[in-house]
Amino acid sequence: MNKSNLLGAEQWHQIIEGQRSSGLTVAAYCRDRGIKDSAFYAWKRRLRSPAKQNRTPKPAFVEVKSPKTPTAEAIEIFLRGERRLRAWRGFDRDLLIELVRTLEATA
Repeated sequence: MNKSNLLGAEQWHQIIEGQRSSGLTVAAYCRDRGIKDSAFYAWKRRLRSPAKQNRTPKPAFVEVKSPKTPTAEAIEIFLRGERRLRAWRGFDRDLLIELVRTLEATA
C-alpha cells in the first residue's frame, strides 16, 4: 500500500498548503515526499470546496410567471416620443396627472 492511501484529510490539507508555500512544482514536491501526483490533485479537488459536494444542484430552468394584468380595466396613455403609460383601476389620479405633465414637458 502506498503512502497516499494512508493519509487523512487533515494531513492532505497540510501537504497541499506545504506545496503552495514551498515554491516547488507539484511534481517535484510530491516526488520528494513519495506521494503520487494524481492523489495530490484528487485531494486538492476534494478539499477545495467540501460545501459543493453536499449542495444540491440548481435547476437549469426556473419558471417565471408574469403578473396578470386585466387589460379590460386598464387605460393606456400615449405620450410624445412613443412613450406609453398604463394605469389600472384604483390609480392615484393626482399622481397620474403630475406624471403626464412631467413626461410631456421633457419630451
